[in-house]
Amino acid sequence: MTVTDANSPNINRVLVVDDDPLIIAEYVRCLGEGFEPDSATATLTDLEKVLFGEETDDRGAAKFEVHSRNQGEAAVEAVSAAIGKGKPYSIVFLDIRMPPGMDGIEAAKEIRRLDASVNIVIVTGSASPEPENLGKVIPPADKVFFFKKPFHALECRQLSAALCGKWHSDRALRSANEALEKRVAERTAALQKIAYFDIVTRLPNQLLLIEELKALIEKAEETDGDTVAVLIDIDRFSFINETMGYDAGTELLRSIGNRLSRTFCDESGRQHAVVGRFGADEFAILLPGVDNDTEIRDITETIRDTVEAPFLINGRDLFLNARIGVAWHPVHGRDAKSVFRCAEAALHRSKRGLKSSITYYHSEMRYRARYKFDLEGELRSAIDNGQICAHYQPQESTVTGNLAGVEALARWIRPDGSTVPPSDFVPLSEEIGISDLLFESVMRSVCADVAEWRRQGEWNIPVSVNLSAHQLRNRDLVSLIKGILTSTQVDKKLINLELTETVLLEDLTVAQPVLDDLAAFGVGIHIDDFGTGYSSLSYLAQLPVQTLKIDQAFIGKLSESGPNNRVVEAIIALGKAMQLDVIAEGVETDQQYAIVRRLGCDLVQGYFIARPMAADRLLKWVEGFEDTQSIKKRSIIVDIDKNRQ
Repeated sequence: MTVTDANSPNINRVLVVDDDPLIIAEYVRCLGEGFEPDSATATLTDLEKVLFGEETDDRGAAKFEVHSRNQGEAAVEAVSAAIGKGKPYSIVFLDIRMPPGMDGIEAAKEIRRLDASVNIVIVTGSASPEPENLGKVIPPADKVFFFKKPFHALECRQLSAALCGKWHSDRALRSANEALEKRVAERTAALQKIAYFDIVTRLPNQLLLIEELKALIEKAEETDGDTVAVLIDIDRFSFINETMGYDAGTELLRSIGNRLSRTFCDESGRQHAVVGRFGADEFAILLPGVDNDTEIRDITETIRDTVEAPFLINGRDLFLNARIGVAWHPVHGRDAKSVFRCAEAALHRSKRGLKSSITYYHSEMRYRARYKFDLEGELRSAIDNGQICAHYQPQESTVTGNLAGVEALARWIRPDGSTVPPSDFVPLSEEIGISDLLFESVMRSVCADVAEWRRQGEWNIPVSVNLSAHQLRNRDLVSLIKGILTSTQVDKKLINLELTETVLLEDLTVAQPVLDDLAAFGVGIHIDDFGTGYSSLSYLAQLPVQTLKIDQAFIGKLSESGPNNRVVEAIIALGKAMQLDVIAEGVETDQQYAIVRRLGCDLVQGYFIARPMAADRLLKWVEGFEDTQSIKKRSIIVDIDKNRQ
C-alpha cells in the first residue's frame, strides 16, 4: 500500500514494514495529509514548520509519502529499488517479528548495508531488544531507534516528523561537506600545481624534479641501468629578454620545453623521460635505465643538438648555445639531492668552458666544490684581517730603460704563509657579492704602500689597480676612490685604473660616466687585454683612455716573422694614431722584448723585467734596477739588433 501526492515537490518518503494490515493502515492514517487528531496541538504544528519549512502543507502539517511491505525480504528489495531510482527513504519502520520470513533485526542489518543514512525504527510489542543494544547490532547508534506497540498516532507522527527533519539536516550537512571537500580538493590540486609545476612552461619545477628523481632512484634499485640527470643552461638568455622583450623570452622557454618533451616521447605519445624547468634559464631531464656511458653521451649530444637547432620567435630565427652538466645514479650519488648537486657542479664547469660544452661529472669537481666552499668561509675574514695585500710588477720604458710604471696584483697570504691564487678568490668574491669589499681592501693597501714609499724617498711612479665589471656598477665607486686617496694623502696622478676591453663593452653606457668622472678627478684610465674583445675605434674615441695593454696571448706567440707580429704592430699603430701609450704585457724572453721595442711599443711588463713582488721587496729591486737590470737589457737589445742587421 502507498499513500503519495505526486504534486508535492518535497516529500518525506517513509517505508513501513509489518505483517499486520491493520497496523499498516494505522501508519497510513497518522502520516496522511488529512490527519487531524482530536488532541492536535500547536506544539506539533510548530515543530513540523521548524523542521520542514516548505515541506509542510498550508496548515503546517508535514508531507509524507508512505510505502508499505509485509515481509523483511520485500522491505530490503524496496530500499534497494528506491536507492536505484535516486529516491531513498528517510525512515524505515520495521516490525521485529514477521513470520515466516526474515525478522526485523536481520532486515535492518541488510537495509543498513544498502543505506548508511536511513533512520531505522524497530517496532515491537515486547521489552526486548533493549534500546541501548540496537546501536551495537545495527550501527550507527544515532540512526537506529526503538518504538513500542501499541503506539499512539500522534507519537508516530511526531517521531516521523523529527526523524525526517533529522534526515534532511544530515543530508544537507553531508552535501555541504562534500561540496567543501570538493572545493578543498580542487584548491589543493591548484596549490599543488603552483608548488610543483612551472607556471611558464607547465613543466615540473625543481621541487617536483627532486621528487621524481627520488622515485626513479627507488625503482632503479631493483633494475639494471643508471638514472641520469642532465641540466641544461641557455647561454645569454638574459640578453634575449633585454633585446626582444620578456614576452619573447617566455615564448622561447615554452618552445624549448615543448621541444625537449617531444624529443623524449615515443610514437604513442608516452614520455620515457622527465622533462622540467630547473631554474630561470635552466632545464632538467631525468632518464631512467641508461645502460652505459656511450648511451649517456649519445643522449646528451641529442639534447644539445635539440636545444641548438634554431627557434622561430617573433618571425626571427634564434640560435642558442647550450651549456650542459651531467651526473648519474648510483655512480655520482645514492640520493636525488646528491645527483643533482653533482650535475650542477658539472654545469658550472661547462659555463666556464667553451661554447656548447658538455661536462660529465667526475670526482675532481667534488674536491673543487669543497675547496670553493671552504674558501668562501675564509674570504670574508681574510679581507677583514688584512690578509689580502698587493704585489707589484714593474713596467719598463723601451725608450729610456727606466722604470715607468707598476701594476698592483691582489694576493691572499694566509697566516701560515700559504697563498691562494687570484684565479680562485677574485671570481669567488664576485659570486658571493663581496668584490667591492675586495677592491676597497686592495685599493687601501696600494695607497698605503705608495704613501710609505713617498715617505722613504721621492716616489713618482704611477701604480695601476684593476677594476672589474662589478666595481663599475657600484654607484659609490668614484666617491670611494676619492675618499681613499684623500685619507692616505696619495697624489691622484700616481694611481691608474685598469679595465679589460670585455668589461668596458659589457655596458658602455654604465662605464662611460664613471670613467669620465674618474678621469676628470685626475686618475689615469688603462685598457687591459686589448685585442681580445670587440675592438672598436668608436669606443676608444669616446672614453678618456690613456694607455692600451696588448694581451699577453699575442706577445707569447711573437717570432721573427708571423701573423701575431702584424697584429701587435697594428695595435701599436692604432695606439700611436690615437696618441695613447702602449704596454706589451707578458714579455718573458729577450726576443719578445726586442720585437716589441722594434715595433714601437712604449712599455713592457713581464717576467723578463721582473716577477710580481711584495712592497718592501719592490723598493730594494728599484734601488739596483738602473745599475744591473737596465744595463743588461740594453746590451741584449743591441746584440739582437746587430744580429738582425
